[in-house]
Amino acid sequence: MKIVILLEKYGDHCNRLFQSLHYHAYCIENDYVFINLTLLNLLRFDNKVISILDKIINLFLTTVYKLFFKNIFSNRLLKSNKRFIEFVGGWDFRENSLTIKHYQKLKSHYLFKKKYFSTYINNLIFFLKNLKSNNNYIVGVHIRRGDYKYWMDGDYFFKDDLYNSIISELRYSLIKENKKPFFIAVSDQEINNDLLCEKKVSGNWIEDQIVLQNCDLLLGPPSTFTMWASYISRIPIIKINKKGEFNIKKRIICDG
Repeated sequence: MKIVILLEKYGDHCNRLFQSLHYHAYCIENDYVFINLTLLNLLRFDNKVISILDKIINLFLTTVYKLFFKNIFSNRLLKSNKRFIEFVGGWDFRENSLTIKHYQKLKSHYLFKKKYFSTYINNLIFFLKNLKSNNNYIVGVHIRRGDYKYWMDGDYFFKDDLYNSIISELRYSLIKENKKPFFIAVSDQEINNDLLCEKKVSGNWIEDQIVLQNCDLLLGPPSTFTMWASYISRIPIIKINKKGEFNIKKRIICDG
């Protein structure tokens, strides 16, 4: 039996989840044992103590592999490789067909577990379910700020005026489709009260992610954050391009 250990994590939050997802899908397909210790911090106990412990463990294991196992570290997995244990990392490993094929198994593993939900999260979910029961069509708007001011030279760092224009246009289009749109915004920074959304949530990343996973449609600039919600809950996304434009007919669901 082969054991695959994801040692070198990449990025933050949803980047790390996607990194793990593809290795995990490959291991399911080939009946390998997959180990990713960093998921404990991401999916179970999102707090400072576990986060610090995670960094210490990862630093220790990374140092060990560099000293003793440099030649077996890779961002590829080969069926012909007969090694019992393989350390992997990197961002480029992709098995999109397998993330679709093994979707149900992966979803059950990567969903946030309800037993860890706070009262606030449970209230949020109840609120969203109540909206849907009253025939509201929930549109999750991802207002991405933070590092997007510099990422891609700020091409996807949009001001509130642009978001408001897009929200108004999308609202009109959805009403024409006989839908009853309800817009809810999440952001990594405080949300301006002038944003034309019925509700605004400025929680931690898990709270924001759970909101998006309970929507009917997602809207925002290209981001693994909205893509992860789309993959886990099979929700279509409308992406805003760098010109600040969107196409309502291009609603895609992320396959992994």
